[in-house]
Amino acid sequence: MRYLRQIFVGSVLAIAAIPVGCTADAPDSDDAAQESDVGSLSLALVGSSSSGATYRLSQAWFDIYGPTARTIFGGGDAPVLTEVLPVGGYNVALEPGWVLERWTAGGYQPVSASLTSANPVGVFIGEGTTTTVAFQFRAEGDVISVGHGRIDIVIGVDDTTPLYEDTDVACSNGYDDDLDGRADCADPDCQSQPFCAPLREDTDWACSNGYDDDMDGLADCADPDCQPQPFCAPPREDTDWACSNGYDDDMDGRADCADPDCQWVPICSPWREDTDVACSNGYDDDGDGLADCSDPDCQPQAYCVPWREDTDWACSNGADDDGDGFADCSDADCQSQPYCVPWLENTDWACSNGVDDDADGLADCADPECQWQPSCTTSGLLIEDFEDGDFFSSPPYASSVPPFTGPWVTYSDGTIPPIDVFPVPGPFSATALAAYSPGVPSASGAGVMLPFDTWPVDLSAFQGIRFNIRGQGLPVRFDVGTLLTTPEGGFCSACYDGHGIDLWAGPEWVTVELHWWDLRQQGWGTPAPFEPWRAMNLSWRAVGGQPLGIEIDDVRLF
Repeated sequence: MRYLRQIFVGSVLAIAAIPVGCTADAPDSDDAAQESDVGSLSLALVGSSSSGATYRLSQAWFDIYGPTARTIFGGGDAPVLTEVLPVGGYNVALEPGWVLERWTAGGYQPVSASLTSANPVGVFIGEGTTTTVAFQFRAEGDVISVGHGRIDIVIGVDDTTPLYEDTDVACSNGYDDDLDGRADCADPDCQSQPFCAPLREDTDWACSNGYDDDMDGLADCADPDCQPQPFCAPPREDTDWACSNGYDDDMDGRADCADPDCQWVPICSPWREDTDVACSNGYDDDGDGLADCSDPDCQPQAYCVPWREDTDWACSNGADDDGDGFADCSDADCQSQPYCVPWLENTDWACSNGVDDDADGLADCADPECQWQPSCTTSGLLIEDFEDGDFFSSPPYASSVPPFTGPWVTYSDGTIPPIDVFPVPGPFSATALAAYSPGVPSASGAGVMLPFDTWPVDLSAFQGIRFNIRGQGLPVRFDVGTLLTTPEGGFCSACYDGHGIDLWAGPEWVTVELHWWDLRQQGWGTPAPFEPWRAMNLSWRAVGGQPLGIEIDDVRLF
């Protein structure tokens, strides 16, 4: 048996006979008897543990009631409390709200503790005697003990592992292991243990041993708890073995295949004709008068399915596989098969093999369908990267790749102050062009333009234009002006409606790649076809009603 390790820790009540009236003149006998029937109640609230630690009980209210009633408070600031009480029987109660504290280098610190003894505790205070009243606590970490007074209220603190009574051994040893006043199976903690659990009769063994195991007056198969157990379950006749052993296993008066329970068992099921073997053996297997592929049950089977001509092999074997009068690629079912699909010239391999694969008279990169393939694309012709050192206090001049040369200029509809053009760091280089308007343009907007020196310029050898751009999260219009859309050509009455596209310029650098066939007029000017061989200028502008704020770099043709 395990024992609770505890040492009485003193919050102490001490009572002594204290003569009252110590003068030279003795009181009369009645007064002396009355005054001598008192004692002193002393509560020592500080003590030391066996390990040397110091504890105290603070915030403690003691209710003492008997011949007289008193309430004593120990706030932790005084180690001993003293109270004068008449001799007699008392109940001493520790009220809720007390705190047990341990002394550390930083002062007294509260510790987790619980009161486990009776509360209140009855005590008789005799004249000149010492009586001990014990309050038992459970706390973590230490055992606390203080010296006794003449009448002691003792605090016991146990730091051992809490005792439990929740194992089969502890619930059958005859002891109250957890000291809760209930031993073994009388303790609720033991109810789930095998020794204390009620006996059950719900296993095949318990249902066939001839005993009333759960003591409900019904033994074995007579007990409803045993009904689901195999030993007590009624025999069944629904397996291939039970349906072919010649016995009426479930005792329903019908044996084997005569029992409806056997109808779904293979040995009793009627023969079927719905497999490739049964549909090709020349027999009427299911006895319905229709043999093999004549039986509808055989129609989905491979042996009976009509031949098809819709695979690459069947469309290239020279035979009319499905018997429709059309062989191979002449059969409409073959049109989607690779062998019969017309050759295309739109892959990197087909655009670099030197053959006119689609027989359109244009081989490899000369075929427009190859323009997007890697083998037919180039990095393009760089016409301006702003790195030639001419971009300081005035707009730069594109001069490195004739005839794509000319000055960078700004333009607006005249409703804003002049546009600021200045260099900024590019996304991949030291310099890019920035164009910002201090005001907001009205109708036609404001922008920056590269007009070619010698016009018109032929751009038809290229597919389009590529450049890096960023802005202020506003729309930007890119245009290519041609001889038909500028006044110099003498063709347009409403000029400057060039062929272009609306872009969105956000705060991050992006690379824009545009093909000539992506460009369209806005529609407010004189209509004209796009003629890339007669280009006049390239322009980037803010739309009407928006400020100009763009940065451009690495303009190239591809």
